[in-house]
Amino acid sequence: MLARKQKKQEALPRHEELLLDYAERLRRHIAGRRAIHLHLSALRPQNRRPHHTRIAASSFDSLVQRHEGQCFRLRNDDLVVVVRDASVAQIDEVVLKLRYLFSEDPLALEDNDASQQPFCTWYDLEEDYAEFLATACRVNELAKQEEERRAGAEGTVGDGEVALAEMEPLDPARLGRLEEAITTADVSSLVRRQPVCAIAAGQKPTPIFEEVFVSIDELRRKVLPNVNIVSSRWLFQHLTEVLDRRLLQCLPEMEAETPANTSININVSTILSEQFLTFDRRLRHYTKKTVFLELQSVDVFADMGAYFFARDFARERGYMICLDGLGYLTFPMAPRDELGTDMQKLIWDADVLDQGSTTRADRLREAVKKAGPTRVILCRCDDHRALEFGQQIGISLFQGRYIDRIAQFIR
Repeated sequence: MLARKQKKQEALPRHEELLLDYAERLRRHIAGRRAIHLHLSALRPQNRRPHHTRIAASSFDSLVQRHEGQCFRLRNDDLVVVVRDASVAQIDEVVLKLRYLFSEDPLALEDNDASQQPFCTWYDLEEDYAEFLATACRVNELAKQEEERRAGAEGTVGDGEVALAEMEPLDPARLGRLEEAITTADVSSLVRRQPVCAIAAGQKPTPIFEEVFVSIDELRRKVLPNVNIVSSRWLFQHLTEVLDRRLLQCLPEMEAETPANTSININVSTILSEQFLTFDRRLRHYTKKTVFLELQSVDVFADMGAYFFARDFARERGYMICLDGLGYLTFPMAPRDELGTDMQKLIWDADVLDQGSTTRADRLREAVKKAGPTRVILCRCDDHRALEFGQQIGISLFQGRYIDRIAQFIR
């Protein structure tokens, strides 16, 4: 009990607490200050992953530095940004960029129903300070209530149950143990592969290439089964970067034993790193087969200049570029010829069937035709509806658990 209290005392203050403290100290310094509350917690789960919120927060870095600002990342993934002497147009430039990054999500639409949660709430602190302070109080109180709820849940979990409430948080010491395990262990047992298959109407699936990825959950179970490795978004982000580097180290030899062409998930900065140059030299020593580099659209659109440089750099070395993470709203707005990608991945979402499916299907069919039917992959296909819809709009390449099942059944 004493250890638990000590751990709580040593914990870093929540951003909600810091926001409230900052808001209270601004009481006599509101001149020229504006604030914006981005309600990213209302995004759909697939658009609210750690890299999404990380990139959203970093989009304000320049504005915050130039205008004596502060950016607070709340526990629910919301962002609150306060700046001084920045115009509405300067702030809105960043907001519009984020609307584009999240444009496949209904929350980010300009014509979002006013009765729903808005994408962002604006505050001119010279006029709206009381409302802003009330918001800071409210989010801090909600965070406190959530902490108390979780603390109470620890006493109600039955013996022998594996529950998140019983897990220890990821801290630097545990992260160090994970890093050591990743560095010294044979990670080949953690590597998973999922094929991308060509499927024509009435035909058997034909594997085209395999996506390679590391099972982070399997790593947790083997090394630190009682640790919640996603409890700290910053430490978890560092962990994934360590895993990326380790995969680049072990993949060349593994690829020599696998005849299928391969795709790997990677970020733009990694392509431009020294580790990638080492990976490239070793890979070409073992194999000459085609390797696709899958880049997340959020990462690409965050810095187009870096993307174009990394794309040309990789292509000179014989790699193919695949743009991943496109929803049915963003896919038509990301023309393959202008971005210079070899492949594009469209994420299957059953909602496309419920929102004016005829109009939406026509728009997607035209975008697929422009990109090239053999250049578009419909991914995350978990049921037969995904395959049927994809074929209706002209797609011939598919990936997902449903595709895995039918491919195994046919074998």
